[in-house]
Amino acid sequence: MSKFDFSVFYPQYPEIFSTMADEFTSHQFILKLAQENQKEYVEALYAYRDVTRLGKPVPFIFVHREISQGLKNFPKLVEKVGEVSSTDIFGESNGCTLWRKVK
Repeated sequence: MSKFDFSVFYPQYPEIFSTMADEFTSHQFILKLAQENQKEYVEALYAYRDVTRLGKPVPFIFVHREISQGLKNFPKLVEKVGEVSSTDIFGESNGCTLWRKVK
């Protein structure tokens, strides 16, 4: 059983897609979703506050991965293009998925 129901965000994915460029990264999508859903975003982070990797807390990594995975639920609206380098919300360069709107 998950600690947070990420499907609460899904109804808003199509609206957020409409505000994005024709191609966008997972990082860009996550930032927009977080801005538009601050309360739920903080609740998700809090729910996974104790998730660790290599002994360090990583709630952002876990929550962002789950939000990104949700993009796969909209194959008629967006498609995966590939992997790119992108700056995350902490200003770190990381790999992430590039998405394209389906026309």
